[in-house]
Amino acid sequence: MRLFEFVRRYFGTVGNAEGKMNGPHGICPTASGDLVVADFHNHRIQIFDVNGQVKGCFGGKGKAGGQFNGAADVCVTSRGWIVASDFGNHRIQIFDERGKFVRKFGGHGSGRGRLISPLGVATDDKGLIYVCDSGNRRVQVFTEEGKFVRQIGTGSLKYPQYLSVTSNGRVVVTGQGKVEGFDLNGRRFLHVGSHFKKPRGITTDDRGNIIFAEYHSGRVQIYTGDGKYVSSFGSWGSELGQMKYPVGVCVLSDGRIAVCDCRNHRVQIF
Repeated sequence: MRLFEFVRRYFGTVGNAEGKMNGPHGICPTASGDLVVADFHNHRIQIFDVNGQVKGCFGGKGKAGGQFNGAADVCVTSRGWIVASDFGNHRIQIFDERGKFVRKFGGHGSGRGRLISPLGVATDDKGLIYVCDSGNRRVQVFTEEGKFVRQIGTGSLKYPQYLSVTSNGRVVVTGQGKVEGFDLNGRRFLHVGSHFKKPRGITTDDRGNIIFAEYHSGRVQIYTGDGKYVSSFGSWGSELGQMKYPVGVCVLSDGRIAVCDCRNHRVQIF
């Protein structure tokens, strides 16, 4: 297992101009190696290259298609489209690779296909979209067209936060102090913690390790796919390599880990 030392690469500072951020939450890579960031309090999505140069910026506060009331997370489909959770508008929005609005689905409610305060989003190799429907305490699965497919963890999840889909179709979810995993049939196969300090963004690497940000400790933790501790990095603060309320995490093609350092309004790469 490689050791993650800060490589003195970061980008972003607080503000609302392009390239600046206000509470970045979600992050994911594109097939070409760019980074897509959900800029929560600026109500928009930004696209950066790995050196932090802005390549795209879209969104804005509002209720119309393409606007946000808190952009909470992002993922990229196999066709390159960007899926974003719109927390305060209780919906999911889809954009093409250039940031052009395609469609939205969801809307406030508790029935199938309806959402309350959605947070994490992820996609699988079949193009299905997985959503942490936090206010309804479940994960819902949709087609790219927004059609409801199934739900996971109903009744057993307590405010699911963020999630990731593994290469074999399993789903790992952060929640109230813990990380849980569900198989293709929705059965729970993993339960780690109860003591974590608000785990948030989560991803997996090519070894099957589970990587998640611990919001209240300023660090990232790494566990094996069956729940054994591997390592952690980061500490509380604003110096390089330190974090305040980290949220989103993703693994880059070269194995480095990018983290949304939310209250320092930046992305750091380890």
